[in-house]
Amino acid sequence: MHASSRKTKPIFVLSLSLVSASLSLSPKILQADGSSIQDTLKSLPTLYQNSEGYPIQRFKLYFAYMHQWGYVSGDDRNGEDFDDGSEEVRRLWAGIEGDLLNYFGFKAVSQLSNDRHNFPGGERQFGHETFRSANLTFRAHQAFDTGSFDSLTLGYGRRSGRMADEWQRSATHINTLERSAFSNKLWLSDEENGNPLAAWIKGDNGRHTFDFALFSGTYDDWIGGWNDSLTYYLSWEGDFQDLTNLDTTDIWFSYYFQDADLGDERLAKGNEWAGSLVSRWGNNDWDFHSTLAFGKNGRQTDSDREGHFWGLVLQPMYWLHTDKQRIVARYQFQASEQPEGIRLNSRYARLGAAQDVTIDINSGRGDSHHSLYLGYNYHIFGDHLKIIFGFEWESLKSNGETLFKGWSLGSSLRIFL
Repeated sequence: MHASSRKTKPIFVLSLSLVSASLSLSPKILQADGSSIQDTLKSLPTLYQNSEGYPIQRFKLYFAYMHQWGYVSGDDRNGEDFDDGSEEVRRLWAGIEGDLLNYFGFKAVSQLSNDRHNFPGGERQFGHETFRSANLTFRAHQAFDTGSFDSLTLGYGRRSGRMADEWQRSATHINTLERSAFSNKLWLSDEENGNPLAAWIKGDNGRHTFDFALFSGTYDDWIGGWNDSLTYYLSWEGDFQDLTNLDTTDIWFSYYFQDADLGDERLAKGNEWAGSLVSRWGNNDWDFHSTLAFGKNGRQTDSDREGHFWGLVLQPMYWLHTDKQRIVARYQFQASEQPEGIRLNSRYARLGAAQDVTIDINSGRGDSHHSLYLGYNYHIFGDHLKIIFGFEWESLKSNGETLFKGWSLGSSLRIFL
């Protein structure tokens, strides 16, 4: 048995202290203004709001903290078993957002942690790493007559290029411990796994929402430029709730094409193109989300990592106690025509295998990957304070050979203001 044992860091104790403090102070906040604790947490970061104010109408702080624990056990391609435990500051984000000059919005959120201490030679770092978002938007529908458009917004700066359903909500609102590996493969991430620079226009017309964007592959810790690849992105989303009489009926299609040379800095690990079809259905305590997508890896330094790929994610969810306790299940399948065209997430199998040079899971690359997830979420105060528990089984193959088979168990404390 290959194993790695790590002690929980002092920041874990700090995290629990913060939660305990918030729980002990919450009743006093509730008694003071008569509102719910969840409403108080939601409004707490808003330092200023006045629709008649000038030049600033709203100014709000942004904060997200996630501490995560995980354990993995499995077998590599040679039948060698291994296991590993980890603890990390999964995310620490802080920023500002607001409205100014009546028609403009701004948002800047910095990633303040890069916790790689679980990896050999890595360390836990704090300080500005990159921007999760940093943009300025202009609400044209408020400034001009935009005809049949209910809203029309122009934007410039760093933002997410969302493809899979799991990327339609911030990490503060996702329902699983980690997004599926296939969802992450579709994501238009930059060289440092952040959100890239873009210029876009987004509009709503009745039940239809359109989003057109041009993304830059040029990476910078701050804003960046337009010196490398260009990615053309479009999406359409339709809300058909009135036709089905369900609480939620959304159909969403998105597509991107990346124009790049091999030497360029590129998005999405170099994907040439990808298209996805997402559906969301919900009624009462039930929800069901799905993602079906196809794409092409683009030119890579290794031809085994090129070629087309495809995948499917199915995610049913059920509230045991509305807005408090939720069961989340997920099935994911991804495949490629080349032997190393798809990859596992960096957590937790790849992390565990990295602890021992004798363990060989082919760096998590293969051509066929199945995973099953089952989780339980306890929302103490909505998405502002919650605890997530998740169990996942995975199998990775290449050319019919099993490279990894195993399971992982994890939990996460998440605070969002």
